[in-house]
Amino acid sequence: MNKFKILTVILLSFILISCDKTEDQATGAGDAIIFAKKSGTNTVYGLLLYAYTFSEFQNVKVTLASDPTKSYSLKANQGYKTTFTFETPESELSATKPLAGTYNFTAIFENGAGDEFQDVLSDKSLAVPTINKGEYNSSKSLLEIEWASLADASVYSIHIMDGTKQVFGSNELGSLVKSYAISANGGGWAAGFSPESGKTYTIRLFAYLFESEGNTYNLQASAMAEKEFIWGSAL
Repeated sequence: MNKFKILTVILLSFILISCDKTEDQATGAGDAIIFAKKSGTNTVYGLLLYAYTFSEFQNVKVTLASDPTKSYSLKANQGYKTTFTFETPESELSATKPLAGTYNFTAIFENGAGDEFQDVLSDKSLAVPTINKGEYNSSKSLLEIEWASLADASVYSIHIMDGTKQVFGSNELGSLVKSYAISANGGGWAAGFSPESGKTYTIRLFAYLFESEGNTYNLQASAMAEKEFIWGSAL
């Protein structure tokens, strides 16, 4: 699924600064998230788990307090040992939401130290957003994207995919934002990447819901919509 959230680096600094331990004491923080997307006309769900540290993890395991048989092994995110992740495989996405409850993280760091931390996941999820427009405006040389806002969404972000590779990522977009335009010469593109005229790419619109206690540095849910478009021409 490759849905690693746009806020990872920003959130990591705020989460760990709030901890009682200092950086060199191998401190971790975790987040459990309900993810939603469309499979045909049906909405399917999966679980996303994140563990963050200022140092480096050796391994991270997660269990659900109410059902210890629910156990997950997290892996380094793209080789970076400061962020370990788990995501439900595409083939295992289900019409049933992941179980709510307390997710217990047990981490071992590269220096051999250990830490335990938790995240409480409620059953609240986000509806999958609807992309109303995702097409290239030739007269303005812009990719124009519009969507219907979700009542519960806290923020949005936009990715552009070239096959399975992410080539563009927007900044965090506020809950009232319902449109976005992208130019070939603007920011957000992967280093050295330039979109090709006539080539098909995929828009991924993500919506995020912050956790209910008002901590804007933890997420409860995310949802993703996709739409193909041709750079340099309208669909």
